[in-house]
Amino acid sequence: MKIQNINSQPGKIIKGNLVVARYNHKLIKIPIIIAEGRREGPTVLFCAGMHGDEINSIETISRFLHEFNINKLKGVLIILPIVNPWGFKQRIRYIPFDNLDLNRCFGKKGKSVSYQIAGTIMKEIVSKCDFGIDIHDSGSKNILLPHPRILRHDKSHFLKEMSYALGTDIILEREGSPGMMAIESLKSLKIPILTFEVGGALVLNEEFIEQGIRGIKNVLVYNEVYDGIIDLPIRQFFMHERQGYQAPISGILHILVHLGEAVKKGQVIARIHNPLEDKEIIIKSQNPGIVFSVRKNAIIDKGESILSILHFKVHRASRELIPVQAQMLLNKERLKKVITRPTIILDDLFAVIGFSYKIVGKTIRTPFKRLSRYLR
Repeated sequence: MKIQNINSQPGKIIKGNLVVARYNHKLIKIPIIIAEGRREGPTVLFCAGMHGDEINSIETISRFLHEFNINKLKGVLIILPIVNPWGFKQRIRYIPFDNLDLNRCFGKKGKSVSYQIAGTIMKEIVSKCDFGIDIHDSGSKNILLPHPRILRHDKSHFLKEMSYALGTDIILEREGSPGMMAIESLKSLKIPILTFEVGGALVLNEEFIEQGIRGIKNVLVYNEVYDGIIDLPIRQFFMHERQGYQAPISGILHILVHLGEAVKKGQVIARIHNPLEDKEIIIKSQNPGIVFSVRKNAIIDKGESILSILHFKVHRASRELIPVQAQMLLNKERLKKVITRPTIILDDLFAVIGFSYKIVGKTIRTPFKRLSRYLR
């Protein structure tokens, strides 16, 4: 494979620089890595650091490469390890040349640097791929549980399959915004790119990064690009929405729960103290659930997000749990080439509120269309 002046070679990992734009008569470049296996297979894109303040995405790709074995690869990996190095240097989300969000510039025309970068990536990289993963985190203020975000209008269902294979406890479906790589690549090129969120708040979370590496490998193994074993939780939550809690007043924020913690209905989850008015507000959980995201900045303005929770309700007749905003998926235990592990967040929730293992609602035995080939 050739991309600009970079030529891949079977069995080797080639590093170079991709010219993505011109600014003040100078070439703007980002690093690129191409790994080509000795066996034919799909071409896959991995990219990270599209927003300069999302360091967990950059670290996840870096550590994946340290563990990567080219001899297990079938096909080609195109890796953009840090798409916005200029924003990274300044610890900001946007491209500093024009102060635009790069992940809202795909599929748009214009001479601005961000539009040039997005256009180059689409033309030189995305168009050559069969599918990809775009790794993000929640930026400088919040931290959230690792999860993929898939598009509701993906009629092929390939993104949904990849999200299951990623192996996180939570999967989030959403509409997305125009100009996002995942939206525009599917719309104009029919190439699916999965958005993967890993942590945030400019803090490296070792556990989440490990989940990110495991997820990348899972997707590659599932699509027969990499030799290995798929590692899945026994149960996964397929979310359509999440319940956010906003600050009713400005002040100093005290969050009283931890990310991933199971909470009871009516439990005090945060309090805000406004020292200027000597006023304090407490915030309680509306239903039992799991803390999905939390704010790390302790100064908060009215209306800003405090945290979000994946909620459950108690079925009055059966006294069992119903996922309010999530469909329950079940990955059965005895699978060939698949290992399963406990869904810790669900087990913690049951322990806190004292309910049985059974859940009301639809379960899916094997959510993968092609997973039957792994069944004994």
